[in-house]
Amino acid sequence: MNAEAAAEAAPAESSDISQEEVSALLEKSAADAARPFDFSAQRINPTELPMLQFIGKAFAERARTTLSGLVNCEVACEFTSIDSVKPADFQSSLPTPGSVAVVRLKPLAGQALICIEPGLLLALMDGFFGGTGRATADGKAAVAPATQRFLALVLRHLGPDLTLAWTPVSPLEMEFVKQEINPRLLPLGGPQDPLTVVRFTAECASIAGRIDWVLPDSMLAPLREALASDGGKAPAAKQESWAPALGAALQESELEIRAVLAQAKISLGELVRLAPGDIIPIEPPQDVSLLVGDVPLRRGRFGVSKGRNALKILPGGPE
Repeated sequence: MNAEAAAEAAPAESSDISQEEVSALLEKSAADAARPFDFSAQRINPTELPMLQFIGKAFAERARTTLSGLVNCEVACEFTSIDSVKPADFQSSLPTPGSVAVVRLKPLAGQALICIEPGLLLALMDGFFGGTGRATADGKAAVAPATQRFLALVLRHLGPDLTLAWTPVSPLEMEFVKQEINPRLLPLGGPQDPLTVVRFTAECASIAGRIDWVLPDSMLAPLREALASDGGKAPAAKQESWAPALGAALQESELEIRAVLAQAKISLGELVRLAPGDIIPIEPPQDVSLLVGDVPLRRGRFGVSKGRNALKILPGGPE
């Protein structure tokens, strides 16, 4: 029964319901109608990525030291949040023109973005050139050639920090691809491919701004399980029945050992001119390394024992 029928069927003692109230009921009924829901809006839920938060905090600590050393003044940097946004929403939030770095995180497929707010970038550049870290009000200064070169310099310095921060999850290497000043030309993937944005806040000489990692969810998909873990590892179960047998078998394993007594280097030209009877002078070292495969195990001294070549083991580890 809709609101109009309810009003007509009301008894006489309820006739004091006004037409405004009936209209309000009708409007509320239309507002509560079913609406479409996009189930692909968050394929990777940031709240379920504790390791990504750990990576963000580790990067912020390292970036603070790196940026402070680069611009010769104190720079604060801290991890802020992880957001999941649609490409169109992120694109509309960028200034035009702007300066966004397009990078690869090898060996992951695809491209990621690193964004530094123009005001913060200009403050860092002013400090780098000996200024006080003041930001300019000129919006075009953020896309000037000097500013773009400085952004590339900042990324080169932050690259090792990013690699070290990601080490607990996966060995990633950041490779700078290009800078883009037109947000419409950024490689953001498909319109239904959400973006995970790791946000940081940095401050230089009272000028604060954001530094964002923009990572397509398709790029993070191979690391999803690792990022969703808490970084802990379950203790390995002890195999009491197998331990003695495995230990005994290892003790009886045979290994091939070798010692390189001397080495010599000659050019390719000298090598091809060698003939039978030629002599290559060598100077045997006092100590040699005892190798198992290509792994040095112990140090020793070459000599003769009971008429056979021998190696006397010396105290200490391999050189």
